Amino acid sequence: MAAQSKLRLLPPDRTMKSIFSQLTTLYLKHRTKISRTVYLTLFFALLNRIRSAISEQKAAAVRQETTRQRGSTTPGHGEATKRQKVELNREFFRNLFRLLKICIPGWKSKELRLLISHSIFLVVRTLVSLKVAAMDGALVSSLVRGKGRDFLMGIVWWMLIAIPATFTNSMVRLCSFFAAWLC
Repeated sequence: MAAQSKLRLLPPDRTMKSIFSQLTTLYLKHRTKISRTVYLTLFFALLNRIRSAISEQKAAAVRQETTRQRGSTTPGHGEATKRQKVELNREFFRNLFRLLKICIPGWKSKELRLLISHSIFLVVRTLVSLKVAAMDGALVSSLVRGKGRDFLMGIVWWMLIAIPATFTNSMVRLCSFFAAWLC
């Protein structure tokens, strides 16, 4: 026969219910002080995080400046060389058309068709993404305002838009696959 333990965690006059009741009463008595302390602690934690982020940005800017100064000087002259600005001039377009002639051999080639289809699907995906974002906003708005019918209709339209969105994403991936396969 097992002996019962004589060790008790709580005195016989105190139960968990009485302890919980006392803690609740104590919290309600000092609720404003506790709330203010929590808010101040969170505020100071936020200030500390902002301060450390700013110091990290300053250190990164200093590192970038030192690497720029080291990389832009030539070993023999000691002077910083000037960077050339990129311009959209006649030479740029001439080089671009030369590259396009290499990439696209003819007007009836599969490379041109692939480039056009890929571009079209990217534009369509952008338009579908904008529509989905607008619909998401309308769904959240109707949910917050408690308009159940509008919310359900929005969900139905969102599901209907999901079909061409999925097709468009698949076609973008497929065009990318074929472009990689052709190269």
